[in-house]
Amino acid sequence: MALGGCATSAPHRPSVLGGETAHTAVRKPRVVITTDPELDDSNSLIRYLLYSTDFRTEGLVYASSQFHWKGDGTGKKWFVAGREYTRFGLNLCPCESWRWAPNEHFIDDAVDLYERVYPNLRVHRADYPTPAELRSKIRWGNVDFDGDISKDTPGSELIRDLLLDDDPEPIYLLAWGATIQLVIEATDDGIPSLTRYQRVIVVVKP
Repeated sequence: MALGGCATSAPHRPSVLGGETAHTAVRKPRVVITTDPELDDSNSLIRYLLYSTDFRTEGLVYASSQFHWKGDGTGKKWFVAGREYTRFGLNLCPCESWRWAPNEHFIDDAVDLYERVYPNLRVHRADYPTPAELRSKIRWGNVDFDGDISKDTPGSELIRDLLLDDDPEPIYLLAWGATIQLVIEATDDGIPSLTRYQRVIVVVKP
């Protein structure tokens, strides 16, 4: 609902990347967002969607953090020293998950809100991405455990594919949530080719 309030009062503003005549001419930055369900990230995601007309959204990736992780559903327990569940003598973990809501879909929920105000957003800028386009960019990353990057995910595979595609524009990876594992494709001789990844610019949210 916060998005709805912002959108109904959105001014007809010039693009942050150029003047009013440059809406479609300017090359928009290619952006991938990794985000956890912590409140600061949720608010940032709503604001990003309000300004999504200024970017090429390439990925919206679910991530975990020290404050929220889902668990893998097998009964496996997890523990990282110094986390909030160990402070003040709590000793609540090892545990199977931490503060991850049942049926958590906070990115999808934000895009659902975006869809409700999308007709109004298009009054101000006709090039807002469609809700369907944004939904096609949603992927799940490493949400099972805090800091665990032991396996590939749809989110990491999306980032890998973007870095290896033929588009020469850089990828701006906004790392709001925990680290997403980047799978480095091996060259023919079996040696990972890091030079392929020079187009990525990682922006870590403080």
